[in-house]
Amino acid sequence: MKKYFFIINANNAKAIKTFKSLKKEMDKEEIPYRTFYTEYSGHAIEIAKKITYMNKDLIKAVIAVGGDGTIHEVFNGIKEHPEIPIGFISGGSGNDIVRVLAKEIKGLKSQISYLKRNRTIKGDSGTIQLMGRSKKSQVFLSAIGIGLDGEVAKYTNESTYKKHLHKLKLGTIAYVITLFKVLRFYQPDSMILKIDHQEHVFHNVWLVAIGNMPYYGGGMKICPGARFNDGILDVCVVHNLSLLKLLALFISVFWGGHVNVKGVAQFRGTEISVATKRPVAIHADGEFKGTTPVCIAVNPASVPLKI
Repeated sequence: MKKYFFIINANNAKAIKTFKSLKKEMDKEEIPYRTFYTEYSGHAIEIAKKITYMNKDLIKAVIAVGGDGTIHEVFNGIKEHPEIPIGFISGGSGNDIVRVLAKEIKGLKSQISYLKRNRTIKGDSGTIQLMGRSKKSQVFLSAIGIGLDGEVAKYTNESTYKKHLHKLKLGTIAYVITLFKVLRFYQPDSMILKIDHQEHVFHNVWLVAIGNMPYYGGGMKICPGARFNDGILDVCVVHNLSLLKLLALFISVFWGGHVNVKGVAQFRGTEISVATKRPVAIHADGEFKGTTPVCIAVNPASVPLKI
């Protein structure tokens, strides 16, 4: 009999509490499952790889219980098995992937209904390739951020206040706190983008966002037109803005109003590369990955998503 394999972020109090309640209900409903808890950063990748290697024919779906970082790791752990669906139970601070793919799954009743139904759809993913022989390619589901937001992701994930705010269900505020800290030292830079082999040069660039989905950073609608199943990536470049205008722009990002501001350029493409004069931070699904230069490509209809 096939069963669900749950990977739970053990460093996330919300994820543990959510799964504890779900577990009791699954036992009542006699839903077959197995559970695995992460112990450190990157552990979900290792667990997912072992699960798919040892139990490939027994897996109904691999379910990530946590935030975008947990989902990102689980997805990278099962990426060699595109026949295995990935599912989501919300339990993080950002929840940008869940916001798109499983926003209606709230509370035990909807979670059980989600597990009982056998529905999957094909979604796109993206590949991120950092330069250098030792750099392995990774996949992402939601978005890439290069520049200011890459720095914010890096420092937020290293902070102690993120964990405390997360317990209070105020995880998004952690990114806002870090933003103002990073702005004290961050300097915009020139960037060269190649989008489907067409070159674009921008100066005083604060950030470049590449979205397979509209959101990142805990609900910021950075690429409003991005769709997870259209076979294309959306690109947003924020450049040539004063600090004051950038802060005003930041507020409007939560509803997508920033796209109408001068200094925000938008593109769409399937292959994107970004080069800079100095190394600039990169995040994928909110997880710091390294620095530029980087190449990014879309993988159309590559992921079976449990819905």
